[in-house]
Amino acid sequence: MYYDSPIAQLLHDEHQRTIDLMNRLEEATTGRKAKAAPKPDNGPAMAMLADLQAELQALTDHHFKFEEDNIFPALTAIGDVAIPHILRQEHELLRNISKFMLPLVQRVRENGFAASDWTEFRDLALELVERQIAHIQKEEMGLLPTLDTLFEEQEESELVMLYAEH
Repeated sequence: MYYDSPIAQLLHDEHQRTIDLMNRLEEATTGRKAKAAPKPDNGPAMAMLADLQAELQALTDHHFKFEEDNIFPALTAIGDVAIPHILRQEHELLRNISKFMLPLVQRVRENGFAASDWTEFRDLALELVERQIAHIQKEEMGLLPTLDTLFEEQEESELVMLYAEH
């Protein structure tokens, strides 16, 4: 999909990367493969864990904060309070999942999976996948289309630069 708004396009592209990661995570934690934890020498699994760690940090530190600090106030200023309210609630849920999952991912990347780690990881991973995909769908359908007309060109350029600084 292509958006006229550079901010919308930037967020959409990030959503696509996140969806790709969520698909990899779901594949790793369901079906026959998911009966046993991946071994530390499993390159694709370790790469997915590294990507997941980076994603969990970026979600809470950058993507959500950017939307909450820059986009949601602009929507509220034009009287659209529903979208920011719903998305903030979902951000909090995803932050909570990340709060539990990030230390686990870091530990597993350093030490490998223990049996109890794998069970906890799978449960958290499936919860994250479900909530993240639903959240992205809401943003793609409800938030990003509004960005095509929300900001003036200069303001949007400044926001693109602000987003890229992180």
